[in-house]
Amino acid sequence: MDMPSNEEVIDFVHKNFGQESSKNLKNINKGGNNNQKGRDYENQFLLYKTFEIANKYSHSCANQVVESQVIGFVDDICHIDYEVSTKYNFQAKNSSGDAAKWTDEISSRFRKQRSIDTNIFKVDTTENCLLVSSEKHASENQEKIPTDLKNNDTCEYFEFYPNIYDLVHNTKLYQYVAKLIEYPSSSECDYAATLINGVLQAGKHRTIEDIFKQAESDANPNPFIKFRTHTAEIPSWVQQILTKHSHCVVYSLNYDKLILDVNGIKVTCSIQFLREVPESVTERTTDIKGLVSLMLSVTGYNIMQSLKSSNTGEIK
Repeated sequence: MDMPSNEEVIDFVHKNFGQESSKNLKNINKGGNNNQKGRDYENQFLLYKTFEIANKYSHSCANQVVESQVIGFVDDICHIDYEVSTKYNFQAKNSSGDAAKWTDEISSRFRKQRSIDTNIFKVDTTENCLLVSSEKHASENQEKIPTDLKNNDTCEYFEFYPNIYDLVHNTKLYQYVAKLIEYPSSSECDYAATLINGVLQAGKHRTIEDIFKQAESDANPNPFIKFRTHTAEIPSWVQQILTKHSHCVVYSLNYDKLILDVNGIKVTCSIQFLREVPESVTERTTDIKGLVSLMLSVTGYNIMQSLKSSNTGEIK
């Protein structure tokens, strides 16, 4: 999964397509970095794509690379799926004018990008996409794709929204986010999307796994169940009570939280909080009734502490 350097790509283009093409390549990359007008559109698609990929695979996605503004002829966003040795490139055009139309230049850039991907990135397949915010142009462009590109290259419509909150609630992004987090409420989905968007904008990632690991270090608690690195262990004194009274209680461990179900009533408490209970208290807690009472008191205490530490009186 070693990524080629910019210099390697430029050198390949110079040797295979000439000095004019390598000069054009540098100008494309410079223009992409300086064109703030279209960046919001690219950022929205990158956010959407990140969650889409994270949903597609059951594992941590360590072999799924996503990047933006990578030097190339199709340079706005790329996704390399090393499981199937395929590189997906997207050229984004947030326009309803001529910029969103398929041209001979687009066809030429797609062909050159495929050559770069085959020889420099060493992938088996390249799929290029002209991404446009105009549904009309997306439909018209399908008819303009040359025959030699139709099998792997396309034009797709992706709507641009005023902000990422509208993006979340008006596309499949909401479903993608909800499947990855512990409590899929509207506010939690907004928070999770904003968290990942911040990681993406920081640009210190390479793989999908990197993105969610960074989110884990930035957020407390980490909302993403799939990408949590470990599951906490139930303290031995608690485990003894649960085992002894297994006939009247059902329990489960959701990463760092212990959940008890007693006759349909659920009680939840952080494992970390239970670890911090003084030994004098744990020695007196020997049955389910005592454990439930303790869990409720610990949780209640921490809620009150959160209220005291908030200037607005809202739980943080």
